[in-house]
Amino acid sequence: MEMSDFKTALSYLNHGISFLRDRHWEDHYDLSLELFEVAAKCALSNGDHKRVSLLFEQVSEVAHSFEDKLEVTYTCICSLLTSSCLGDALTKGLYVLNELGIVISGDLEALLMETKSMLAEYSDEQLLSLPVMTDRTKLMAMKILSRTQTCLLHTNPKSQPKATLHMVQYSLRHGMSGLSSFALVLYGSFLACLGDIPAGYRYVKIAIRLAEKLNARSSMCEVLTLGSQVMGYVEPLQSMNDVMVRSHEYGLAVGSISNAMLSRGMNIVCAFWSGKQLSLVKSTVDDTLRLMASHSTLVWIVQTLPLYRTVLAMIGNVDDVPIILGSRSDIETEKERKMSETNLHLLKVVHFNKLYVGFMFRRYDHVKQLAVAYDAIASLPFSSILISHCMHVFYGGLINFWIARKTMDVTWFDRGEKAIEKMRSYADCSSWNFQNKLLLLQAEQCFYLEDFESAKRFYDAAILSAQEHKFVHEEALACELAGHFMLESGEGRSSLSYFLLALKKYREWGAYAKEESMKKYIKEQFGNSKPTSEINISPSIPTEQDPRKRRAS
Repeated sequence: MEMSDFKTALSYLNHGISFLRDRHWEDHYDLSLELFEVAAKCALSNGDHKRVSLLFEQVSEVAHSFEDKLEVTYTCICSLLTSSCLGDALTKGLYVLNELGIVISGDLEALLMETKSMLAEYSDEQLLSLPVMTDRTKLMAMKILSRTQTCLLHTNPKSQPKATLHMVQYSLRHGMSGLSSFALVLYGSFLACLGDIPAGYRYVKIAIRLAEKLNARSSMCEVLTLGSQVMGYVEPLQSMNDVMVRSHEYGLAVGSISNAMLSRGMNIVCAFWSGKQLSLVKSTVDDTLRLMASHSTLVWIVQTLPLYRTVLAMIGNVDDVPIILGSRSDIETEKERKMSETNLHLLKVVHFNKLYVGFMFRRYDHVKQLAVAYDAIASLPFSSILISHCMHVFYGGLINFWIARKTMDVTWFDRGEKAIEKMRSYADCSSWNFQNKLLLLQAEQCFYLEDFESAKRFYDAAILSAQEHKFVHEEALACELAGHFMLESGEGRSSLSYFLLALKKYREWGAYAKEESMKKYIKEQFGNSKPTSEINISPSIPTEQDPRKRRAS
């Protein structure tokens, strides 16, 4: 087990179990229990969920006490979660917690205030110096809580933070453990989701320090993976790759295959949205999907596939794709569609990726139809912040302004303005990651308001900011949208220079299908015309005014 060769370990354990005599549970109860517990862990690491279930059933029949069943029950819950049997995993987790006297209920706001009050009694150093949790049953309770909150994240996001807050309070009352660091990183993510990113970032940093102090190798993978999702709102997004690599290595080292696959999936998200060359992203996803399939981590496969199809759509004409879930991974299966009906997080991921692709290829009617449906999905409660969420805000805002210009419906414009306010709060935490996005949203806002002078300067500032902060894909998008603005505002000759620069940047990103789509559009609009001059990008950013005053004037 310590050498992370779980297939060999499981083989030895299975042989050891086969050598046990008929009365081994009566004559060698402790040895038998330990063999079955460790064998179940190894089977989980190997993706052998049937073996986990079989071992769980055998232990459940002969265990002397409820406490003796806890370890293998926890492994069974992890197996159900990994194989995307979320309802069964949640039911089992809630039952165990209820037996341990922990009921995930109560008013969320009251729970949050109580937790904040308890934490306010400790400085960062005092939190790190609290006594260590040693009671085996309480440690198992923390384990069950950790998997239960994951199930809730996917099936009932509104209740998920209750499990998180229970974990934090349980740690403060009974002592710190490796899973306390996981609880604190979840708490930080919840605070960031509520809008307090600085506070969320603080608790993520405390969580990492606590895990390091306790040498909590088994928790470090999740702590770094989920912590990076908050850190990405403060630190340069490109730097999160190193965090994800560390996280993945921790997961593999301790046999936490599901968490290791989660970190790989999150790394792909960061790579795509930070503008990494798309052929490299595709290669990473190919390897990741095959690895996920080999370990039967269905829950993360279905979360990864929507973004993979987005990558393929941007590259175009890709035949080399892995076979996943019995079919080509570029084709959405009926099984996936059914899973998204009960997995709200997956539903949001699937819908947003379709919306993004439609927007990038300027399919207005399709985008408008999707945007109407997405508005209801986006309003679903989510209580953990992810790096992808800021992209939902960014592209959602751009789409809202686009539809507002087409329809002159102020409802869409108002949604775009809300995106600007949200992006401004993000930019306050990290100008590196969000300044260019805020500027582009403001450019589209001014375009709608027919404040063409300000719009031109905002577009130029967005292009320069994306360039400065190494977001080549968003530099390309800013150039393209500036081109559409110039064309629609009567500056057709100037627009061609922006479109050609967009082509260059999309090619640099590796978005060859998008490049070809733009070439066709340029041919239709300009024929064989050449730009009359180089782009004159203004380095200045216009002073903001109240947009409602501009509308009134």
